[in-house]
Amino acid sequence: MRYKINFDKTINQFVPHYMGGRKLILYLQALMYPLQQLNDAFVDWAKETRIEACMTSQIFKLEWFLNRKFGKYFSDQQSRISIQNGGSTGVPIYYESEDPETAVLYNEDENEDVPAFYFENETPTNLTYSFVVNVPSPDTSKITQATYDSQLRYWIDRYKLASKTYLIKYTS
Repeated sequence: MRYKINFDKTINQFVPHYMGGRKLILYLQALMYPLQQLNDAFVDWAKETRIEACMTSQIFKLEWFLNRKFGKYFSDQQSRISIQNGGSTGVPIYYESEDPETAVLYNEDENEDVPAFYFENETPTNLTYSFVVNVPSPDTSKITQATYDSQLRYWIDRYKLASKTYLIKYTS
């Protein structure tokens, strides 16, 4: 990675040959260890930030990202997060309060409290979400259920489109 600094090599290059010695090199490397830890933390942060900057709301990228983020918390390491598209209900054919013979197919001024018919004598019940996120249950020794749920909702809300709704289903 571009921000990775090899402190051992740098110390070996900067110490003059006439002052060299194994003990001096090891002592200087020990002094530089806190900076090495700081650099390692920065490299990890830069990698995560780059991944987050490249994220989109595409299903395959969101699945990969969520599995990468939450894979360490799964009780079964072989299970994965999957996202299923919800169905589109489309424009209602007519409303229940309308007379079918004089019904306007779609009018924006309709009363939305009246249930709409999308298909013949059928109201949609399972199509109320844009997509469904199937999530494996977490290992509660690593993370609490409430924390897991709130983190999951945070990352999904961050990358989903604003007009989309979702449902989280836990699988065993």
